[in-house]
Parts: sequence; structure tokens; C-alpha cells
Amino acid sequence: MPLHAIGYTAQDPARLTKLYGKALAAGKAKSTDPIGEAGLELSLDRLIRGIGSTYAVATTDGARRPLAGIGMRISGPANPHYPLLVKTTIDADVQRAAEAAMRKHGIKEGAVVVLDVDSADILGMVSLPAFSPTHIGIAGTDERNHALIAVPPGSVFKTVTLAAALEAGVTTLDETFRCAGTYGRYGLNCWLHGGHGVLTVKEAFAQSCNVVFAALAERLDPAMLAETADKLGLGRQIGWQTGAFADGKPLRLLEEEQPGGIFASPEAGKDGGVRTGTGIGQRDVRVTPLQAANMIVTLLHGGSVQAPRIATEIRYADGGLLARMPTRRAPSEFGSIKPATAAALREAMRAVVTEGTAEQALASNEWPLAGKSGTAELAGKRPAMNDQWFVGYGPVQGRPRYAVAVLLENRTAGARNAAPAVFGDVMDALRHSEETDSVPPGTVVASATGLKGETMNSSLGQRIQLWK
Repeated sequence: MPLHAIGYTAQDPARLTKLYGKALAAGKAKSTDPIGEAGLELSLDRLIRGIGSTYAVATTDGARRPLAGIGMRISGPANPHYPLLVKTTIDADVQRAAEAAMRKHGIKEGAVVVLDVDSADILGMVSLPAFSPTHIGIAGTDERNHALIAVPPGSVFKTVTLAAALEAGVTTLDETFRCAGTYGRYGLNCWLHGGHGVLTVKEAFAQSCNVVFAALAERLDPAMLAETADKLGLGRQIGWQTGAFADGKPLRLLEEEQPGGIFASPEAGKDGGVRTGTGIGQRDVRVTPLQAANMIVTLLHGGSVQAPRIATEIRYADGGLLARMPTRRAPSEFGSIKPATAAALREAMRAVVTEGTAEQALASNEWPLAGKSGTAELAGKRPAMNDQWFVGYGPVQGRPRYAVAVLLENRTAGARNAAPAVFGDVMDALRHSEETDSVPPGTVVASATGLKGETMNSSLGQRIQLWK
């Protein structure tokens, strides 16, 4: 399956002229040349364009039949430095595991993001529907990377609400509430008809009780909710970026990442109905699967937000180093949540699996897991449809290795949330892969041949290969 994260190229004369007008005027480029339109092809276009076109030339007879013994010649610039080689973080086994899990459950729309817990590197990124890099826009495909599109997170956002309430000192995990199934204001009800009865905040998180989290949201200043979300890497772009790359210009990898948001305006949260809706992940809250997965990494780093990267270095064709993309943090202007808050959230996320909404789907998994489920109601044109979420990590015991976000889009309202099961299948596959694979993970986006993997040729002459 072509990777949305790698992207595609296409002819776009207007943008080509805007970006490379001088090269066009000097005759070093043509308006019909393809240009990176998405993914790494877009982000790195100015670097991986090379210094001229490369062609494969075959000699034929008058009937256009190849002449025997002559073969095919490659014609291109005689510069040993080009084309450039880009080393990505994508692990072919992880990518295949995520794709297989979505396929097993018949998922047609959605995304899966798998991050390395230590570095926040993107090991896998699935987006559905799939796309064809050479036939953009055909029916049944979607070239947009759904892992980078901000959508309502539903109860996944209760992680932020709980963090804000703990940071503000307005609750503890042991505080008790009574849920009778309705909040009594704003038309807000719990998803469980008749309610959960008496339960602690920790139990309310595990059972995803709307009534309790609406009450917590009303205790909070709306700015506290928005600032805590920012501290956890939500409501802003968090992908790897630098103000000055090797060529002195700013660079952002996966620049299509949408920032999302928490409130439509600073004043909106002052309304109790808006604030309670926000507290349970509805209203104007928007989060991308990449940001959701990275929030889990943040909790595992004690509150320190990392900047997920999808490439680690760029080399010349002869092996010389052009530039590295070192790991980076993406700190909030408001600081970080306390390590104790992060620990409390991890404890509550474990309860989701052992006694909460994901117990049936995940309690028997081979690795002990933790996370948070969510169902987001889709207002507007698709009121009978929901988005289903699960974000989590594993293994819980020992050193956690993977943080995963699963988003299943446009699911029938009322249907069981299948996202925890997809998450569980991904984690089982990763566990089995670790047991059988002795080759270090890594993917190379390169011009070289002879590597074992999947290959996609771009019209710029680069060859993209997944190597494991």
C-alpha cells in the first residue's frame, strides 16, 4: 500500500512558478515538471528535486520493438552527489502490522499511528482510504493523510480534562460522584442509560462517564482546559520542525498536519454548555491521530512533549552526510504537567483495560496494555455516524515501547467501538515481531537499488524503498 506519509508528486505549474521562478527563468526547470504535493515529497521537495531530470531510454526499431542487445540506458546529470537519499523512521514490519489490523476488521476509513515511546519517531502511519500516487482523485481513494487531519476526539479528550482537574487541585482519583445517567443541564447525558451509580474519578475515567467529566469541566476555568491541552501537545502542530535547516530555511516534516483546537474562541468556554461538551471531547475540540499518539508519549515522558519525526537524515548518493534531523522536543508555552499528574493518568489508563470500556477487547492480550477509548458524535451532515478512537501504549510492565492511536471514521452510531480491538491486534503483532526479528528497525527512502522491500518510483526520479 502506498504511504500517505511519503506522499506523491504531480504537475502544478502555478506552485512550481511561485517556488522555483528563478530556475524556470534560467531554463533549469520546466513548468511541466512534477512537484511534491504531499508527505515527504512535499516537505523535502526543495532538497530532493535534484539538479536535473533522469530518464530511462530504450532503443527500438520502426515497430517500437526493443532492439536486442542494446538494453536500456539511464540518462541524467553526471553528479555523484545526486539523487539524495533520505532515511525515514518508518519500520516496514510495524507498517504492515497496522495495515493488517485495519484490513482484518474491514476498516475503510481512518488512521493508525505507531510511535516509538523513547524518541516519538513515527514507526507506522496508516491512512484510509488508500490512494494511488499516479492516479490522484480516482473514485474510492483519498490522497489526504487522515493521520494528520484534526477531528473530534470524543472521550479520548477526557485525558486532558482529568489532567487539568488534577493540576488545578479540584479533584483526586479517589473522589466519588453519583451518575444517574443525566447531567441535569445542557441536555447532556451519560452514554450508559440509567447511569453508573456511585464511582470514583478513576472509575469514571475507566468507564468513560460523561456526567463525572462534565462536572469536572465545570469546575475548571476554560483557559485551564486549553492550556493543559497545549501542555499535552494538542491544539497545535507538534511534528518535527526547525527554523533553519541545512540550507538555512525553515523545514517542517509532514507540513499538512492540522493544528486542531479546543475552543472556537477564548470566550466560548465561558458558556457552561460549551465547557462541559468540551470536557467530554465534543463541541469544537479537534485532534489529529498523530497528536493523540504523541500525547501518550508525553505521559510516558512525565509531561515532556516530544516532536514526532519521520526522517532522521539526508545523505548524498555517494554516502556523504548532507544533514541530520535530531530528536527534538515540542514544549508548550505554558510549561509542562507535573510528573505526578502524568503518573496518575497512566494509572487511570491502565484501569480502562483492566476494569473499564476496553476490558473485553484487551484484557486477554499477550502484553499488558493501557489506554483510553472514545466515541465522537458527528454533527451536521452525518448525524447517524460516529468516529471511534483508542489511544494507548504497551507493554505496561517493564519498559513501554509503543504508543498507538487508532481512529475509525464514519461508523454507524450505536455500534460497538472496534478501535480497541484494532489497537490490540497491532500490539500483538508488534510483540510477535520483537520475538522473531533480530534486524534493527529502520526504513530508507533512497535512490539505491538492491534493497529488499517495497518500491514506489516517483516521477522526479527518486526511488522510495522500505527496508527492514
